[in-house]
Amino acid sequence: MVTADMLIARAMRRTMRLAAAAALLVLAGCGAHTPAPQSVEHKPMSPTSSPRPRIAAAAASPISFARIASFPPPGWHVPRHVRLSPDGALVTYLQSESQSDQMALFALEVATGKHRVLVRASDLIASDQPLSRQEELRRERQRKRIKGVTAYSWAEHANVMLLPLGGNVYLRAADGKITQLTATEAPEIDPKLCSDGSQVAFVRNGELFVVDTASGVEKQLSQPAAAGITHGLSDFNGQEEFDEPSGFWWSTQCDAIAYLEVDERHVDKVPVMGYRHGADLQYHRYPRSGRRNPIVKLGVVDVASGVTRFVDMPTAAGFDTGDQYLGRVHFSDDSKVLYVQRLSRDQRRLALLRVEVASGKGVHIIEESDPAWVEMSPMLPLADGTLLWTAWRHGHRHIERRAADGTLLNTLTSGNWDVFSLVGVDKPRARVLFIANRDGLLDRQLYAAPLNGGELSRLTAEAGVHDIAGNNPQLGFVDIHSSNQRLPAAVVRGPLGKVRGSIAVPIDTDFDKLGIVAPKLVTIAASEGAPDLRGALLLPPDMDASKKYPAVLMVYGGPGVQTVLNSYNPRLLWQHMAQRGVVVLQVDNRGSKGRGHDFETPIARRLGEVELSDQLRAADYLGALPYVDAQRLGIYGHSYGGYMAAMAMLRAPGRFVVGVAGSPVTDWRYYDTGYTERYMGTPANNAAGYDRSALNGLASQLQGKLMVVHALMDENVHFEHTATLIDALVAADKDFDLLVFPGERHGYRSPQARRYAYRRVVDYFAQHL
Repeated sequence: MVTADMLIARAMRRTMRLAAAAALLVLAGCGAHTPAPQSVEHKPMSPTSSPRPRIAAAAASPISFARIASFPPPGWHVPRHVRLSPDGALVTYLQSESQSDQMALFALEVATGKHRVLVRASDLIASDQPLSRQEELRRERQRKRIKGVTAYSWAEHANVMLLPLGGNVYLRAADGKITQLTATEAPEIDPKLCSDGSQVAFVRNGELFVVDTASGVEKQLSQPAAAGITHGLSDFNGQEEFDEPSGFWWSTQCDAIAYLEVDERHVDKVPVMGYRHGADLQYHRYPRSGRRNPIVKLGVVDVASGVTRFVDMPTAAGFDTGDQYLGRVHFSDDSKVLYVQRLSRDQRRLALLRVEVASGKGVHIIEESDPAWVEMSPMLPLADGTLLWTAWRHGHRHIERRAADGTLLNTLTSGNWDVFSLVGVDKPRARVLFIANRDGLLDRQLYAAPLNGGELSRLTAEAGVHDIAGNNPQLGFVDIHSSNQRLPAAVVRGPLGKVRGSIAVPIDTDFDKLGIVAPKLVTIAASEGAPDLRGALLLPPDMDASKKYPAVLMVYGGPGVQTVLNSYNPRLLWQHMAQRGVVVLQVDNRGSKGRGHDFETPIARRLGEVELSDQLRAADYLGALPYVDAQRLGIYGHSYGGYMAAMAMLRAPGRFVVGVAGSPVTDWRYYDTGYTERYMGTPANNAAGYDRSALNGLASQLQGKLMVVHALMDENVHFEHTATLIDALVAADKDFDLLVFPGERHGYRSPQARRYAYRRVVDYFAQHL
């Protein structure tokens, strides 16, 4: 599945997710098993005789809680879903006309530099219509918060555009005429144009359909089986944990579609009880660690005949055809070969399958294994039958060129740095474009590597993080870039990197009044065999160095994410707290992404241990700063950060005076299989590790003030996690505070809920720190 556009979309989603990560409270966990309490030795801090200023009132900050809750954040009105038209004449993108979350579809004429609106949602539908539950949950998985025109796509080889709106499908022709292609009560999910624009495929009521764009004639391609079996949809694990939002893929010749059959009939049903203008009880299929997963098969349907042939998975050591993960599906240029990645249930073995479409027979051509874990890898098939493959080699992820049978032909990149994505292949110049951090651990730059080997060339100039969007290696690309000291810019470049135009990134009318300053990027020195750590430190403006200020450690800490980057991030919650006299620090601990195998994998089979050790080093760093009051440290996190904040309060009692844990995981036995088993194994084969990582048995060790925040309708990390922690704290007779949102999910959709959550969090620190 890993196309350049989806990799870019993933990078942009991650950037926005991390911007919210420093503030919002959204994930969770659970706990029923009670291990023996353990704690980390607390290093007492010397009392200070310096003045201890209190946290100022909210009026001291020009940034209101409503502004913190607004979306997009200030300075981040970048173009989204950027695409190049097939003829290269237009760059199309989504952007707000009102600097809000309401998007319209724009076009930039590359030749003239003129911008214009192509489509507004109000042109086609009356207003934002209620989403189906299926679409609502898909958007949760994608962290999509925009409204209006939220998606569109070009046919690869025709100037035809698809627009999904209000649960229906619209087509925009080259002359600008828009036609409604479907008008059904049930919504069309995940519609996609084939490459020549002649057909659109989509999923309706769990089945795969195709419609002819000229005649409007519709055809159902998959046949209903039983309740609980779907065709063409990715399951929860695929969407949430494997970056597979889609469950079907067009062939390059428009004659076939590969799709997933997902059988969830035996997956546990988990009740999610909330309140939305009345009690709302929902049951979700949710595979918990150690429990049964969906059975997933890959089929290829011939569009003309409607006949499906399911892929024959080879028997191989460590793989179970009834219990595996499938993804990263690609067709060859001639549509005769299908590539799919196959990951074992324990995620220690990965295979690339080469499937002959005519017979359905698949063979492993590449196999990878690692005692920690392996992940599905960016790959691209080439026109000559070879392919590009990425894998951890000598501690870092690099690019290899492989023959059709998987044999290694040559290595394109190497060194103590990582490749993050393959942007595309520049056929005229016989090179691959990719994103890597070769020139800076906190940077992301675009590079090109000759397919036959040779010197790398860097195509982006400015220091910082570059997201490459709308890529067509033959026509050019759009470079959306920023740095810690520089606001985002969007530049249209030719295939060699030469600037051809730009897309305006509007500045908010109140931007200058907000007083946003860039945090300082800092390094915490290596210690006792542990590596150095990178952090972002924000100080109060006009700080008096003779005083001692309270400090809050903002924590995420989870694997697969790098929160500290050389990119623009307004971090409005940080800014608000700093303006009120709080020092703020965030640090990427071991397990974080971007520093290679040896930095990422020490967490294997023991979540919460190494991460906490590194975050306590960050607390030591904070406490040693001459202007920080070491007796007034707080910690705050959401998602995995909520787990880390609660873990710090319980396993390192007294280290932090105040902690806020947003939707914390409290026992990994109750989180999903795809994420948890990758890092922890199963409860059956790593019982001791699960015991050590659980929070509920540590409840008696709580010191200081702890507030837990959770949404009742969180479908990702269920409220059960917090409920069991509450039981443990009550049993231990420990005081704590609880904030519950009855109608919100994993990500708070309501601006009112976000505003209220931010205010309550800051108030809690102001009252107790």
